[in-house]
Amino acid sequence: MKKTLFLFTSLLISQLSISQNALDFDGTNDVVQTTYLGVTGSANRTFEAWIFISSSAPASNLCIMDYGVNAVGARNTFAITGTRGLSFLSGGTNANIGTGTNLVPVNQWAHVAFVLNNGTGYLYINGVQAGTGNLSNVNTPTTGTDLRIGDRVPGGNIRFKGAIDEVRVWDVARTQTEIASTMNTEFCAAPTTLKAYYKFNQGTAGGTNTAVTTATDDAGTNNGTLSGFALTGTTSNWVTGMNILPVTINSTFPITACGSYTMPNGTVITTAGTYFDTVGSSASCDSLDSYVITLAPATIKNVVADSGCATYTTPLGKMITTSGTYYDTVSTTGNCDTVIQYDIVVSGAVDDSVYRTGGRIDSWDSFANHQWVRCDSNFAPIVGETNRFIITTLPGDYAVIVSRGTCVDTSDCVNINPASISESVLNNSFEVFPNPASNLVTIKNLENITITGFTIIDVSGKIVLDETNNSNNVINVEGLENGVYFLQVKTTTGIAVMKFVKN
Repeated sequence: MKKTLFLFTSLLISQLSISQNALDFDGTNDVVQTTYLGVTGSANRTFEAWIFISSSAPASNLCIMDYGVNAVGARNTFAITGTRGLSFLSGGTNANIGTGTNLVPVNQWAHVAFVLNNGTGYLYINGVQAGTGNLSNVNTPTTGTDLRIGDRVPGGNIRFKGAIDEVRVWDVARTQTEIASTMNTEFCAAPTTLKAYYKFNQGTAGGTNTAVTTATDDAGTNNGTLSGFALTGTTSNWVTGMNILPVTINSTFPITACGSYTMPNGTVITTAGTYFDTVGSSASCDSLDSYVITLAPATIKNVVADSGCATYTTPLGKMITTSGTYYDTVSTTGNCDTVIQYDIVVSGAVDDSVYRTGGRIDSWDSFANHQWVRCDSNFAPIVGETNRFIITTLPGDYAVIVSRGTCVDTSDCVNINPASISESVLNNSFEVFPNPASNLVTIKNLENITITGFTIIDVSGKIVLDETNNSNNVINVEGLENGVYFLQVKTTTGIAVMKFVKN
C-alpha cells in the first residue's frame, strides 16, 4: 500500500492520509494462503476488508476470505454476492446471512465487515449495518483450511475478481461504532484483539513484483503466500490501494525554489504546497518526510519578437530552427534567474542561383518571390519584372532579388552584351516548362516559328534524345537521369538552345 509522493494543502497532519498498496485478484487462480487457523468454535469474531470491484466483474459470488471445513456450520465464507450484496456463508440452517442487492458499490473502494456476536450475525458496508440474522449453528472446528484470501475453502471455487486491502480478523465482536471509527485507520501497532492483519503494503504498485510473493501479517507471524498471481502489470499484482490514515512524519523541510522543485524521488513539483515522500515502511506505519515548498516564479525580463532566415541565434547562443516561443535564462544573484522570451518566426532559406541562355536569365528558386534589378544602375528595380526569369535585348548587368518570408538574398550579376544576344536571339522565341521537370517538358513557341525537331544533349556533350516530326511540342524525359541538360530546338531559321533540369 505505499506510494512515494502525496500532496495536501489544507489537511492537518493528524488527518494525513496516504495512498497505499493493495492486491488485485484476477478471478481465475489468484489466492493468498495464510497460516492463521482463525477464530474457532462459536466464539465471537469480526472480519474486515477494503474491496474494489469493477463493474465488469462477473455476476457471481466473489469470496473475500474463508477458513474452516466444507461442512454445515464449519466454514466462514465472507463474500460479495452476484447481485452485489454482502454475505456470510457457513452452510445449513441458521448459518447463513446476507444483505439486499446492489448495496456494495462498484468502481470504487468500499469497506465491508462481518460480526458474529453470541450467535447473531451482522453485516456492515462502509460502517453502516446492512444485514443481520441468526447464526446459532456456526461452529468452526480446529481442523481444516487456514485463513485464505480471494477464494473459499476446498469444496468449491468462488474466486474474487478485483482488489482487496486491509484484511483484518478479530477475536471479538466489534461494535458498529468501533468499525466505523477505525475502518479508515491503518494500525501502526496491532491491538491485542486483532489476530490477523494484512495491510498488503508489499511490492511496487503496477511494477514487476515477481519476487514479492509474501503478504505480511502485521498482527503476528501468520504470513500469507501468494499463488497464481502474475505480479506484473495493472492486474493480478500489487496495485494502488485505499487512502487510509495516519502515518508518521519523520522530518519537515522548508523549500524555496524558482519555478519548480525536484523531489528526492525525482518527481518535479511545479505548484507550491506541502508534499510528502516515503522514507520507508515496516510492520508499523510508513514514515514520511514533509516538504513545504514555496515557488518563486522566474522573471520574464524581456519579450523579443523577431524572425530569421533558415535559423535564428539568440544573443546567448541558442540556435533556433523552427518557429515558436523560446527562452534564454540569465543567471542572477537573486532568488530566481531572469528569463528572456523569444517569439521567433523562422522562414525557409532561398536559392539565389541563376543561369543565362542567350538573352534570358532564369532563377533556380521557383517557389520564391522575384524582383529583377540592374546592377549597373545601383541595383534599381526593373518595373514589371517579377517573374522567375527575365528576357532582355538591352546590354547591361542584371540580378534578381529572391525572397520568401523574411529570407531575402540577391543573385550574382549576369552580363548581357549585344554580341551574345545576336548569336542567340532565336532563344527568345521559345520557353521550356516546367523547369525543373520530372516526366514531360513542353516547348512554348512564342512566335510560331516552324520547328523541325528537338535534340537533348547532356553536360558532357552526348546526345541523349533526338526527335523529329514532334507536332505537339511535348517531350517525354522520364527516362533521363536527374541532372542538367541542353535542349536544342531546330527551326527553319536556326537552332535555339535552352537549359533545363531533370529531377
